Amino acid sequence: MFAGSLILAATLISVAAWLQWNEVSGWGDRGQSQTELDERYHRQRSRSRTRTNIIIALCGVCILVAAFIGPGPVWIAAWLSVTVGLATVVGLAGLDVLRTHRYQLAKLQEIGDRRQVDKQKSA
Repeated sequence: MFAGSLILAATLISVAAWLQWNEVSGWGDRGQSQTELDERYHRQRSRSRTRTNIIIALCGVCILVAAFIGPGPVWIAAWLSVTVGLATVVGLAGLDVLRTHRYQLAKLQEIGDRRQVDKQKSA
């Protein structure tokens, strides 16, 4: 159980670090923001994903603590914290889906409005 906990903790911490590094370095869509809507969405998404990555890393730390402490009240508290933390990550992912959906709807509306203005200018 000790080795499994170490592997799981290292995996969670590594994944959180990798995700954060990609969020800061960019996934290839950095600099693509063209409007205030894009800027606001990317800023909110970045803050949210940073919080999520921190929670994932803290879950890894809690697993490390549980591995070294061993069975007992602290072990139970650490694993309960991991459960709550990962459930929170799932909830935040759902909120990210909703935010992205709202952004895409607003972006489509913005593109449609821009086309209308362009049509009026050319007519």
